[in-house]
Amino acid sequence: MKRFYIVRHGAAQSAFEAGSDVARQLTRSGEEEVRRVAEWLAARPDTVSPERIVASAAPRARQTAEILAEEFGGVALSTVGELYAGGANDYLDAAVRSLPDEVDCAMVVGHNPAVSELLAALTGAMAGEYLMRKGDMACVAFGEVPDGASWEELYATTGHIERYVVAASVCDS
Repeated sequence: MKRFYIVRHGAAQSAFEAGSDVARQLTRSGEEEVRRVAEWLAARPDTVSPERIVASAAPRARQTAEILAEEFGGVALSTVGELYAGGANDYLDAAVRSLPDEVDCAMVVGHNPAVSELLAALTGAMAGEYLMRKGDMACVAFGEVPDGASWEELYATTGHIERYVVAASVCDS
């Protein structure tokens, strides 16, 4: 079964502090939040770890992905510049293009509204049904797509949310 994690970047500095929206970096609390979510998830015995991570090249998304890659044991990471301003279809297209079929669990890290729209699209939900907050992570499982199948099959099927991690609740516990 294919699994696809969708992650919204952690808390970041303001555009004013960074000089522009695209240049925004994770704050210290954003870094800690992402690390705690990854540690919490990786400690669960039923968690399937991602084999590859695809992230927006914007610093806050790239930094989030780097922390996740480290916490999941050095997962291969690639960045895609067009994800910064891209929509849900751009995210799915970038993942499908960059993931070899033998990878059965992957992760994409990016920005709203695209990540929330992608989650809705992949689960067959209504547009606007989900609003991913900073640091949140969803794992969508595709039971009809067997291991080793082409990632392109995600275009023709819907998955279900296997796990949704609300960053604020993990960090408050």
